[in-house]
Amino acid sequence: MNESNALGLRGKSAVVTGAGRGIGHATTYLFRRLGVNVVGVDRKFGVAEHPAGQCGKLLTFVGDVTNRTCADRAVKRCIDSFGRLDILVNDACINTGGSLLDVKDREWDRVLAVNLSGYRNFARAAASYMIKKKVQGKIVNIASVDGMMAEAGILPYSSSKGAIIIFTKCLAIELARFGIRVNSIAPGWCDTPGGTGMLDSRSRKLVVKRIPLGYIAPPDEIARAIAFLASDLAKYLTGSILVADGGLTSDISIPGLSY
Repeated sequence: MNESNALGLRGKSAVVTGAGRGIGHATTYLFRRLGVNVVGVDRKFGVAEHPAGQCGKLLTFVGDVTNRTCADRAVKRCIDSFGRLDILVNDACINTGGSLLDVKDREWDRVLAVNLSGYRNFARAAASYMIKKKVQGKIVNIASVDGMMAEAGILPYSSSKGAIIIFTKCLAIELARFGIRVNSIAPGWCDTPGGTGMLDSRSRKLVVKRIPLGYIAPPDEIARAIAFLASDLAKYLTGSILVADGGLTSDISIPGLSY
């Protein structure tokens, strides 16, 4: 049995936000390799797309996730093009830093609009279809370890990701009676433009040293965790937060301290 059959994803259809780069882009690529048809949503897409020969089809949809109409239209395009919607992956986000005393109101509002309201918009559009058509669908929200533990200087981002964790749990209990599973991935450091893209070589070495597994995850490793939660292998999981951080949040060791 190949991996596509084991996961039960072949022939399914998905909407993935933030599909133009990073984890969202890696997820659309993996989904297609597993036979999933994908509508990828982002504000812009690069010239270089996935290589030919994938099993699933890809349609790109340019739009702003903060606009509810964008969510409704993207979901409709998936249904009209592929005849169904089985999976939603909410990944679109912006990583804006700042502390309580220096973050500007417009920056705070924009982060919450994209990272929280955008998730709400797409979850509502997808769940409405799934409930109406009696689809036992899957919603996977991308949170972050920064929503579980505090990191100085990124108050807007961390606040939005913490909100996504409880948002996931709330949706899980609301939608369970319809057979719709809602889970979340909380990645640690990942090689994306919004993650390690801001690090210089010295900072990168400090980050790697802090991770017990000793390396920063490439986006495709987070995509595999997303595929798991969207698959039949995770059939009894809902409301779960799957931490994929190389052991980062498990380690509270203090260097030089002996017992």
